[in-house]
Amino acid sequence: MAGRLIRWLYEWIEERMELSAAIDFARKHLTKPVPKHVNWLFSFGTITFAFFITQAISGLLLMIYYEASASTAYDSIKFIMEKVPFGWLMRQSHVYGANFMIAFLLLHVVRVYFYGGYKKPREVTWLFGFALLGVTMMFGFTGYLLPWDQVSYWATVVGTEIAGAVPIVGEHTLLILRGGEIVSESTLTRFFTVHVIVLPWVFMLLVGVHLFLIRYLGISTLDSTDTPEPNSEELTRRGGKPFFPQHVLKESIMVLLIIATMILMVVYYPVPLEDKADPFNTPLGVKPEWYFLPLYQVLKFFPELIGLLGTGIVILALLLLPFWDRSPERHPGKRPVAIVAGILFIGFTIALGVLGHISDTDQIILGTKYHFDVYGLPQIIVEP
Repeated sequence: MAGRLIRWLYEWIEERMELSAAIDFARKHLTKPVPKHVNWLFSFGTITFAFFITQAISGLLLMIYYEASASTAYDSIKFIMEKVPFGWLMRQSHVYGANFMIAFLLLHVVRVYFYGGYKKPREVTWLFGFALLGVTMMFGFTGYLLPWDQVSYWATVVGTEIAGAVPIVGEHTLLILRGGEIVSESTLTRFFTVHVIVLPWVFMLLVGVHLFLIRYLGISTLDSTDTPEPNSEELTRRGGKPFFPQHVLKESIMVLLIIATMILMVVYYPVPLEDKADPFNTPLGVKPEWYFLPLYQVLKFFPELIGLLGTGIVILALLLLPFWDRSPERHPGKRPVAIVAGILFIGFTIALGVLGHISDTDQIILGTKYHFDVYGLPQIIVEP
């Protein structure tokens, strides 16, 4: 009986939607082999998407109790963490998940760069991936304010001031972001709306196109772009394995290991909820989240106009990378200049982030106490 019902339902849908064509298309591209060089590093994109799913689930659970107003946001978060069964797990998973999602998306971009995956014919795939990076950073920026504690409030003040320093459009951008002259309840409701309604739909649209392009074009080989793209038979002859189930199994293992690592950090190193936001009490050492620290530090070394203009040029250059990098080579060993430039850029960015993190702090190194000034430069503290 059940079999006849399923068969009838399939035939009914097939008659109207040609379901078999969609199934054949999916089977063809899911079993399409991946190149032999594809390793564990190629799971970073899937890990990022897995964290988006965990963010969506934990975010929906948090929304049951969260109240997006300046008078109730903080107390609702506190209620979730202290009174709601497993509320602490929901909130901590959402906080850690946001950081893991951004970190692995950045690692995914780095992997694509070093393997030349942005080159012809995958320029559009790179553009959509770069747009996903921007949306993910906006997820982090808008979500950070929602607890309405001291750290999130004043970090948002700093972040919006950076946006407000952009030439020509900065003042208008600042007013749009804040909903007024200062960070207030209008800012909170705007950030909440963008965070839970606008960005998820934009992200799903972008990731849908991005994944379609990846499966349709396939993962790039290490051959020169002057070499014709190999078909499935050629990839299999070279030692390639089917995307499903071999590579999917590999990615699944990585996803489970990383999520397990996150859960351990949630349990043993929970992120505390700071004091409630006080617009009249500025805490010491206010800084944006780690993924904005390099830009934050750049603006300390250079005037705002030069720092923002230079950062904008760098971002634009990365966005248009497939169009100005005319070298046909993909193999890292045949692109020494690009590889060295990438390593230097990553090292410089990490250094700026570290300087931003330790700036305006006191640290004890090898028994000696140092004060790191606003530029992150150390000065020995002499005890009286």
